[in-house]
Amino acid sequence: MEAVTCLHGFSQRGESWRELSSLVPGDLRWLTPDIVATTPAEATSEILDLWERLGIRRSHLVGYSAGGRLALHLAVRRPERLLTLTVISAHAGYEGAARTARLEADEALARRIEREGIDWFADYWPSLPIFEGLARRRPDLLASLDAARRAQDPEHLAAALRGLGGASGEPFWDRLAAIGVPTLVIAGTEDPPYVEHARRLAGLIPSARTALVPGAAHVAHLENPRAVADLLASHLSIR
Repeated sequence: MEAVTCLHGFSQRGESWRELSSLVPGDLRWLTPDIVATTPAEATSEILDLWERLGIRRSHLVGYSAGGRLALHLAVRRPERLLTLTVISAHAGYEGAARTARLEADEALARRIEREGIDWFADYWPSLPIFEGLARRRPDLLASLDAARRAQDPEHLAAALRGLGGASGEPFWDRLAAIGVPTLVIAGTEDPPYVEHARRLAGLIPSARTALVPGAAHVAHLENPRAVADLLASHLSIR
């Protein structure tokens, strides 16, 4: 049975993959860990250790947003451990002035999480414009996502933002050619910055293609899970 390892986004947990995994047919072993690490290197070790414990030599790898960057990070460093790669709403790091601005913004947010606490963050995070599509399309999911956020430790969440945020590490666009497995790069049509990121990723990864999901913005796999499940089912069968 082939394994599919799914890496969640910032402030989410592994349970956020439950709906998508239920919609993908086939005899697959779904691994949806809660990522504990707060740096890409630690997270890579965490995933490799999980595979070692479970006797998994190679796995399909799926990641969303911060989890998508982690998936790219792991794929660059250990491409031989992957069967396929899928990333949703991801990029390979901010650059230049955009990186400087994002580092400052993330540090300010991390400090506020530490100062104001988890309940403040749980109210603030879903109010960001990037998540408007999710709130509008899937109000049925908001309570479970909110509960997952409020269950987290604010100090750990702040550390994860500092260590795994989009600008936290050096950009690695120039290393994407090391990814040799079939790669699917997904973005919602209503998320223009990540549509551009998706096209850039697909242009730099040798065996990659872009798929744009209609009726979805940043959280495409939750906003339009059926469409993403259909794309993923087809991709996982590639040989």
